[in-house]
Amino acid sequence: MTQQILEYISKAYNAQPEYLWLSTPTNAALRNQATGKWFGVLLGALPLKKLGMNSEKKSDVLNLKCDPMLSFALIDNKRIFQGYHMNKEHWISIRLDSGISFAELKSLVDMSFELVNTKASKPHKSIKSTPKKINK
Repeated sequence: MTQQILEYISKAYNAQPEYLWLSTPTNAALRNQATGKWFGVLLGALPLKKLGMNSEKKSDVLNLKCDPMLSFALIDNKRIFQGYHMNKEHWISIRLDSGISFAELKSLVDMSFELVNTKASKPHKSIKSTPKKINK
């Protein structure tokens, strides 16, 4: 499922995995090219204990942005978990070997991409913050 979803992301969003961490070479960020924001993080061979499961197994996991109201309904702690190593309110973690359907996974990827695809979320490098004047 890992390769299949990475191919979908590449075709649909022209996003390639960015392997940013030397200590974890199978982990990759997935970035919206227009905004520069991450919409996904692939965690290769994550120990399931890190997701709170009582298992010695490892699994590829995909972290995705998620609407907080929807994540509450999605999290079942078997296929979908609170975001591992991310903001637990805005991210979910999906075991790619959990039997989740490709259609459901694509839908969650699409939602995640759209959540970071707004111009308002794009950082404006030209804007500098100025200190506020304090009235005494």
